[in-house]
Amino acid sequence: MTTHLTAQAGPRAPVTDAATAQSDAICLFCRQPEMVSIHEIWRHEFMIETCCEGLYECLICELNADPAWARHFLRFLDIEDLTGHRLRRLAGDDACGLVLDWQLEFVSVSFHAARRFIAKYHAHCTAPVGWRFGIGIRNGSTLIGVATVGNPVARALGGQDLVEVSRLCVRRDLASALRWNAASMLYGWCAREAARCGWRKIVTYTRADEAGTSLRAAGWTPEARVRGRGWHSTRRDRSNTNGWIDKVRWSRTLTAGTANSPAKNPPSHTIGASTRTRTFEPL
Repeated sequence: MTTHLTAQAGPRAPVTDAATAQSDAICLFCRQPEMVSIHEIWRHEFMIETCCEGLYECLICELNADPAWARHFLRFLDIEDLTGHRLRRLAGDDACGLVLDWQLEFVSVSFHAARRFIAKYHAHCTAPVGWRFGIGIRNGSTLIGVATVGNPVARALGGQDLVEVSRLCVRRDLASALRWNAASMLYGWCAREAARCGWRKIVTYTRADEAGTSLRAAGWTPEARVRGRGWHSTRRDRSNTNGWIDKVRWSRTLTAGTANSPAKNPPSHTIGASTRTRTFEPL
């Protein structure tokens, strides 16, 4: 069965060709015309319909055993045309199932939508009070991460022609495969957008107990270790929930920026031309 389907499945074979090819084959289990089709799709979950239970069990084993063949086979069943998304891979759901992992895409988000997302999904920080610009990233139709960029929080960094990634939040309630490479893509976009707006440098902070793998992958480098301290004072009441933990400051020099570009103060909704321009309102 596996050899027959693989041989018949072209890179972009339409559903009609698939049905014709399968009708000529006899199932090895039920001895009826072989039939495989996609029955239902729910975002990242799907159901396959087959002519018999034996063929179904064999097909599921093949999908688990060979991810490259699984992606090719689902494209053969025209799953990308049915959903309108490009399939990145068929991945495990951190349990015993499989999920559809779509190609990641940038999507613009409003500031209020980003605040709601961060307030709901960020592990240890509250939503920012302001931003200069931001971006979201989605897997299929699911918004899985956002990033916000604003003025540097530390007063010592003020007036140095730089901006700070104040929040980067990726959903961790979904299968880990769905957010693979999302954080590094967001960090990379923030740096490119800051350079396009004319800033000289961009910085961000991670907790000292975080590896910073996504930042390294996006071309950032650690430049300082900042001692944890509280932000509360007699003049202004602030939250110290995450203040007592040491931080690592990361930076990336933006060689493409210009010192006095008029684009350095863009409207909060302005995003780079390389991203989609429609607004995504999650929740």
